[in-house]
Amino acid sequence: MSTQSDLPLHGPHKPDSLLDKAAEQLTELFGVERQLDKLLYQSAQEVGGVEFASIFNPIAAERLSAKPRPDAINHDQVFLGPNPLSSAETESALGLLEVLHGPQAPANVEVFSAFAAREKFFERLADGQSFIFVGSHLEFQDVGFNLGYLTRAAHLHGFDRLDTRTTLMIGRLLGYLEVMGLNVIDDILRKASSVLKTFPVSGGEAVNEGDITDEDLNRRVRNFRKKQNTRTREEFLNLMRSDHGHIVIEAGSGSRDARDEHGTIVMEPFARGTREDLFLAVQAGASIYPVFGDYGNTEEPSVVEIGREITSLASPQHAHSIGEVIAAMGNRARGSAAQDHPDIARFRTPIRYGNHESRD
Repeated sequence: MSTQSDLPLHGPHKPDSLLDKAAEQLTELFGVERQLDKLLYQSAQEVGGVEFASIFNPIAAERLSAKPRPDAINHDQVFLGPNPLSSAETESALGLLEVLHGPQAPANVEVFSAFAAREKFFERLADGQSFIFVGSHLEFQDVGFNLGYLTRAAHLHGFDRLDTRTTLMIGRLLGYLEVMGLNVIDDILRKASSVLKTFPVSGGEAVNEGDITDEDLNRRVRNFRKKQNTRTREEFLNLMRSDHGHIVIEAGSGSRDARDEHGTIVMEPFARGTREDLFLAVQAGASIYPVFGDYGNTEEPSVVEIGREITSLASPQHAHSIGEVIAAMGNRARGSAAQDHPDIARFRTPIRYGNHESRD
């Protein structure tokens, strides 16, 4: 028979000890992260443009096993603060606007600058008002361009730094992409804003559990995604309820838009989570601005239009009307641009907001 002195210092091993639970959680997390890496990296290799060839490349595969794990692909992190070391570094990231849009860039800046003057936008921001810019996502990069040109406009209106007041709400696939050797999230977007990562539930960025053959892992991925999206919403609402004026820029579709069999651009309908976020935001006092961003390149001009301020929504379902407004703005803006640029085919391509009644 064992005596008390024969027993281990801390007593017999308990299967349900905190150490065991922590080890189980770590195993589960890493298993989920590996599976998400596989799915999202595959998606990153398939990224293409609707109107133009994609400007993105997948990150080097070695980054997936790097230690410490890069913030951009660390799935346990939801909110990433801005990481510029200096205003000069922010300016370097913003310089991509001129590289990618060349002589068209000043006109894009002017759209946002004129909007800011008309709406007294930055003055209201300084007074504590919060705003959401909901983009069209005709191209994957439009949200980043909206951020860049809004920041350029802020500089013209006396705001030296906008990064601590701006957050991009984006899908996690962007962390697996780079532009000119720079990681889209860590090396570019976070130079001018914070980043709030979400798992889209619709469109091309969605994590399709049907691609996961292990049913147990399928369950864990689903639970992990649900938990992280809950954290994302909590962070989002904290921003909207803060007395420190804040801007959230997002693409309500959660994915690049597609073409139907007739060649019409179809905006992916806003997912339920997006609609609920927008409804809760206006309930908290935030204002919404629809943005149609049809960004060109160095050869073709952009067409950018910012809609009227939205300060109330009757219900989350009513948020679909924002998408319909964006599509209508786009058709009007493209039709006008086609008069000046009859040789540019994309200006003659109609846009519609996708059928959402059968999905809700």
